[in-house]
Formats: sequence, C-alpha cells, structure tokens
Amino acid sequence: MNKIYAMLPCYNEEDNIVDLISQWLKMKEPLLDKGYKLTVIAIDDKSTDSTADRIRDCVTKYPNDIRLHQHEVNKNLGGGVTTAFSIFNKECGEGDLCVLMDGDNTHDPKYILSMIDKINEGADVVIASRYQKGAEVVGVPGFREFLSNGAGVYYKLVLNVKNVKDYTCGYRVYKYSIIDKAINKYKDKFVEKQTFACMMEVLYKLYKIGAVFDEVPFTLRYDNKEGASKMRIMKTIKDSLLTSLSLRFKKI
Repeated sequence: MNKIYAMLPCYNEEDNIVDLISQWLKMKEPLLDKGYKLTVIAIDDKSTDSTADRIRDCVTKYPNDIRLHQHEVNKNLGGGVTTAFSIFNKECGEGDLCVLMDGDNTHDPKYILSMIDKINEGADVVIASRYQKGAEVVGVPGFREFLSNGAGVYYKLVLNVKNVKDYTCGYRVYKYSIIDKAINKYKDKFVEKQTFACMMEVLYKLYKIGAVFDEVPFTLRYDNKEGASKMRIMKTIKDSLLTSLSLRFKKI
C-alpha cells in the first residue's frame, strides 16, 4: 500500500490545529479505500503559544497516525515547506503522495479524494483552486478577495503555467516522483523564498522541470479560522508580484 503524508506547517495555531487534525483523521478510512495509508505530520514553526502542546496531545491519542516535527528556530512558511518536502523525500518512495495545506483550518481535507483522482489521471501536482467552476470563498473580506483575484490574473499573464489558475493556494498534493526530481535538480535552492511567495516559487520550478498540473474546485473557509490572520496582505501581494517576475525572467 502506498503512503500519503499530510503536512501541516503551523505557527501559533493553538485554536485551529486540533480541529484540522481531527478532520484529517476522518479521512483515514476513505484514503485506505483509495489505496493510501495516512500519516499526519504537523510542523510547528517555533510557535509562541500552545500549538506544540496541542499537537502532542493528539500524538498521545493517535501515536500511529500523527507526528510532531518542531523547528528549533522560526523559519516562516518557506522553512515549513522545505521541512515537509525533506521528510517526504527521505521517508517515502515511488507512488507515494505529499499533501501540503495551511494549518489554520481554512482548508478541508475532504478534497483530497478528488485530488487523488486527478493524480490517477496523470497529474504530478493537483491544486485545490479558488478559481475553478464550483469553487467558493467564504469569510474573506471583499477588498482582500478583490486584491487576490487581481493578483491571480497577473500571475497567469506572467507565468502562464498550463492548467493552473490558482498560483498561490497552499493546498496541493504532490507525487513523490516530481518532488524527488526537483530536490535532485535544485538541491537547497528548491525553496528559496521564506514568505507566502514560496508557493508560487515551488509551482513554477516544478513546471520548469516538466510537472503536469491539474486543479479541483474547493471552498476556502476563512470563517472556520479562529484568531487574527498572520498575513500582511499588501506586503504579501507586493512580494508575490516581484517573485513572479523574477521567476519568469531568470534562468531556473
């Protein structure tokens, strides 16, 4: 049986991480039916609240299903993504899958089933997309959604990756073969951006080594998130706009 690793980078998500892990545990049997044994790995980025303790409680209850990996220093999202890919590459093999998603409970694990269907149809990477027919965004302020939609059009014009509409959503599933190829190609340069722009960087670098992409619609549920957002929206958009230009016009 193949393995599927659900990687949950998190920072100060004490109010959200337990609910998210619980949602993942509900997917254990459906994933077995698909031929995958689930392991949930929460990657705590040196949280200053009780996030790590909450995860340890989950590990105690479900030691065969959940693991905690802690950073000794804060590495931001890019560091969490690097850790996720490193663990996956070292512990898994051909046919296995890595799922990455935000640790704030805005992404529902149930979409992994339709994402696996796309993998089985030939995709190397499947994105849970806000821009496919049937997708919804719930609980995001209108101005922020407007900025995100405009930025999405810009990314499409600059990067133009086939079958991709959502360049920045962190909810994705990756085949082992494409992550292994990327790590062998880029070494420690695979994920250089430490900000939210790292998701775009990963996508484009995988595209440059021949990854096949697909998307499924999903509902982004910001109304499920407890606590204030850690994203500085204008700074994030500026960084992402500049990153997309850099990726498009530099040799990768």
